[in-house]
Amino acid sequence: MQKSLLPPQIYALPMDVWAEFMNFLNQYSADPFAYGFIFFIYSVAAAVVLPIPVEIGLILNPGTPFIFKALILGSGKAVGSILVFYIGFKVEGRVRGWSQKWKFAKWFVEKCTRFVEKTGYFGLYILLSIPGMVDTIPVYIFSLFNREGRVLEVRYFALANFLGGITRAFILFALFYIGGINLFGSLS
Repeated sequence: MQKSLLPPQIYALPMDVWAEFMNFLNQYSADPFAYGFIFFIYSVAAAVVLPIPVEIGLILNPGTPFIFKALILGSGKAVGSILVFYIGFKVEGRVRGWSQKWKFAKWFVEKCTRFVEKTGYFGLYILLSIPGMVDTIPVYIFSLFNREGRVLEVRYFALANFLGGITRAFILFALFYIGGINLFGSLS
């Protein structure tokens, strides 16, 4: 049996980070405004850099009205998507140039571009409405393969993200409600 070169603490790091994050959120769960601010920043970060679903922020803090949390989620997604839109706009040319070197990369870029052109805002909205979906991937795909901003406009891009976040929250609420579980407190 081969001995690992890494200390055992390295393997526990992701769970420790996750546990610390959950403890951090729980510390502010009694204060709806502090929790709302943290959840907003988390939603922005999830759109820009964190490839994890944001539903955990909806489940914690049952004292905060669900509609408030849904609006925070949608707003965070919208702000994060604006940042991603401009990142995609800046690097799209380089990605397209780079993709010309390999057949698979060229094929992938062409397929993604057609997908964005064909589905547009509605496709983005549907993808972002799916509970558990990692938002980072579709948001970057729609911003990177936007034909230099000619297919999607930033304001409607942000609106699709906002509405997708709110829809996702209400789908999750409905799924738990149908299952007889009320983790979210009241709707109002």
